[in-house]
Amino acid sequence: MSGEKTVSEEAIPLAAPSEDDVNTTPPNPPAKDTKTGWSMPEPVFRKTSGYLPQGYADKFDQTPVPVRNGDSESTAEMPAPDIGPQPDIDSSETPNMSTAAVQTAPKKSSTAKVVFTVLGVIFALALIAVFIAIVYFLFLMPKPEGTI
Repeated sequence: MSGEKTVSEEAIPLAAPSEDDVNTTPPNPPAKDTKTGWSMPEPVFRKTSGYLPQGYADKFDQTPVPVRNGDSESTAEMPAPDIGPQPDIDSSETPNMSTAAVQTAPKKSSTAKVVFTVLGVIFALALIAVFIAIVYFLFLMPKPEGTI
């Protein structure tokens, strides 16, 4: 197949596309509208030196904010809180505490769980049966001969 051209290759022109096919961007609108007299303003490009304007710092108070109610400026400088002496706790000695009778919650019967589980299973089976019946009547049921 090297060197041989097929019929489909011979039918395709290899010429470059025309200028109209390549240029799909519409031309720019005129700078001035002749009907209304409106013209687009020229853009303004501004450069800054990176410094504040003269007198800007004098307009605002530059004093630091005072610390309120003895708060320190940094949390790293906070003093440790005063903790009083703690009693020694010996785990070998158990204190004589009166143990009150603890009432246990009455055991709930599981009949409600069983009833609702059985009802849930019956409901799920009913839904499946309805779905299968709909599919059968719509798609699988043979059509009688005398109907259209």
